[in-house]
Amino acid sequence: MSGVVREHGTVVSEGRRLAVCEVGDPNGLVACYLHGTGGSRLEAAVYAEAAGRHGVRLVSWDRPGAGRTPDDPDRRLLDVVTDARSVAAAVGAERPPVVGLSGGGSHVLALATAADVTRAAVAINPGPPAEDDVLALVPPVTARLIALARDRPRWFRQVARLTQSRGRLGQALQRRQLDPLDLEVVRDPVVAPRLEVSAEEGRLQPGAWTRDAMVIWGRPWGFDPAAPAVPLHVFAGRNDPFAGFSRHLADSGAELHPFEGGHVSGFLPAVLDEVMALVARL
Repeated sequence: MSGVVREHGTVVSEGRRLAVCEVGDPNGLVACYLHGTGGSRLEAAVYAEAAGRHGVRLVSWDRPGAGRTPDDPDRRLLDVVTDARSVAAAVGAERPPVVGLSGGGSHVLALATAADVTRAAVAINPGPPAEDDVLALVPPVTARLIALARDRPRWFRQVARLTQSRGRLGQALQRRQLDPLDLEVVRDPVVAPRLEVSAEEGRLQPGAWTRDAMVIWGRPWGFDPAAPAVPLHVFAGRNDPFAGFSRHLADSGAELHPFEGGHVSGFLPAVLDEVMALVARL
């Protein structure tokens, strides 16, 4: 994605060497992007045009165990606070807004607890914690998978390994279950190839999806996502499996931005533009 993504090399954060890149306006407002579980820093490329239009310099990095950042087997969700602080310092930003989708949204919720690191947080279809009261808000099949990560991590890893290695037939079957607007994303001639490149980069380290999922669902978060220290905006697809959790966050004071579609619809060009327009005002 030459010409879209500008690579930064690595940033050291408490011994972790984070691979960092940026997209958008090189002279614009700095914001940080947290990639989804299974993705990589290159996922930020889907925002390149929207970020450029709205004067946003969007900086992203591979979390430990994904892409080109070495794994940290002891990583916890709140470790993202230290990493975000290090990246912000490296690019000369003070308390930049933070944005993330899915598993990246879960990490954004962790960053929302740290007012010294960010001034505002934007979570898009964020993944929920593995807490029984929260799991009651998501579809039973999804809740059982999340609970499996918490209660039977070895089984979860086996299921995840099979799921991640199912090949083209499995991917085709999965697409048949997508929301129609999600299908628009996976067929978009600009967005889809960039997401695939990001996913390929994310898979450089085998088991990256599973490790990130276990950070989110395999142990307690250590904070209340419904009690952020900074303004929290939540974008929620009406048919996203995590929509109940997003509404729970809104009931607790977050500003809800609903949109049509499912989980992947957060990558629709119109949603990408709306997110960057909001970030430019934060």
